[in-house]
Amino acid sequence: MMFDVFVKFWWQFCIVAVLSYCVGGINFAVIFSRLIKKSDVRKFGSGNSGATNMYRVYGLRMGALTLVCDALKGVVCCLVAKYSVITLGADASLHASYIAGLFAVLGHVFPVLFKFRGGKGVATAIGVSFCVQPILMLCCVLSMLAIILLTDRMSVMSCLYSVFMIVWCWTMLLPSIGLFCCTCFTIMFIIVLFAHRHNIIRVFTRKESRLGIRKALRGKGEHHLQELKEREERKNAEKEKNGINGDGTEK
Repeated sequence: MMFDVFVKFWWQFCIVAVLSYCVGGINFAVIFSRLIKKSDVRKFGSGNSGATNMYRVYGLRMGALTLVCDALKGVVCCLVAKYSVITLGADASLHASYIAGLFAVLGHVFPVLFKFRGGKGVATAIGVSFCVQPILMLCCVLSMLAIILLTDRMSVMSCLYSVFMIVWCWTMLLPSIGLFCCTCFTIMFIIVLFAHRHNIIRVFTRKESRLGIRKALRGKGEHHLQELKEREERKNAEKEKNGINGDGTEK
């Protein structure tokens, strides 16, 4: 039965879920922007507290640092969950790792400490996938990098990756991991897709911004906080001139 293992060890899984949500809610974009750049990344760019906006605002190094740390949240949650209940059996250990991954992503996207406004979850989902399906993820790495370089949009890679993992889960992984784990994996990537809903609309309407990743890799990327501040000031000045408040309402 689908929920046999969950019913048997439900309280252990609940602890795993709560702790994973708390770890997932640690927002490295906000922490790094405040500690290292003495500002808040949420006030610039897209306003999102994720690795992509960190890259847009502060550059490739800060974006990569945030990406790695967000991915490590998924890795840590899955590994700790897996080995903390390993004495309960292989099935319980497997279930715990998928539950941990789901709630780590949930905590990243909807963190209670940041009024449920977090990142978009793809980096944490990648970390989870590396733990629960390492061989599959190693096979996907080159394709993911190629999509980013070809499209110059992280959101395109994130959405294609999420859809692929959902389809692969139900077509190839179901016999080996079972219905419960497939369901957790699917919900996790549905959360990622939901977090990218505005990006999906912008992609289809051709309004999605490019990353400029190729220029950044050649050391030609321009990511200056002062430029962003000046841009925001000009935008606000234009709104004031047109008789519009900062929140978009008319005076």
